[in-house]
Amino acid sequence: MGETPVRSPWVPRLIVAVGVVAALIMGWLGLWQAQVFANQGKSAAAAITGEPIAALDASVTGDGVNGLWGRTVSVTGHYIATQQVLVVSKDGTGRVLTGFQLADGRVVAIARGVGSGREVPPSGDLTQTGVFLPTEAAADWPVPSGTYGSVRLQALAQVWPQPVVSGYVTLDASEAQSQGLSVAAVVLPTLDGQFRNAGYALQWWAFAIFALVMSVLLARNYRRRGLQLAD
Repeated sequence: MGETPVRSPWVPRLIVAVGVVAALIMGWLGLWQAQVFANQGKSAAAAITGEPIAALDASVTGDGVNGLWGRTVSVTGHYIATQQVLVVSKDGTGRVLTGFQLADGRVVAIARGVGSGREVPPSGDLTQTGVFLPTEAAADWPVPSGTYGSVRLQALAQVWPQPVVSGYVTLDASEAQSQGLSVAAVVLPTLDGQFRNAGYALQWWAFAIFALVMSVLLARNYRRRGLQLAD
């Protein structure tokens, strides 16, 4: 009779240990890729806002308007004091949003800064500068009657009689302070290219889970085969 093959009890542990090490390495790679994603978003945002100021005027319409999202723009016209709303964030702070009419009759919403909503805008023709942003998602928190939870340009288009530009401007600190307001936070739109690195991070984490699960299955299979041979 042949000898029964001997299966070391250390082999399953070694298999699992290798799987854990591989999973840790892949998990670290996922964290590194996630950081690349975050840094890429910050650098891309800085690059866009740092580009030369673009004039938002009668020559910019249609897709040209959308192409300015994230850019610093200048607008020339006048405020419409009667078209002013307060946008209340989840923490209770309010952005003062006022209609600003351009020479071609269109109105662009300008987030002048953080305040109570009673701050009267400057009068007369003037040029304002700030970051141009797309409409925001609907708010999921309750707000006082007569206020908004987010900058919803679709909603403003229903109550403001003029054509509304598909984007709004957030004034910079100096502009806001000159009007007696605190600067409003700017949340830049996400660029499509940034999602590539986020996908890589998720991919590494999926590989880490797969390596860990496979090492456990291989170790269990090795141990099971050893018990069968022993019988």
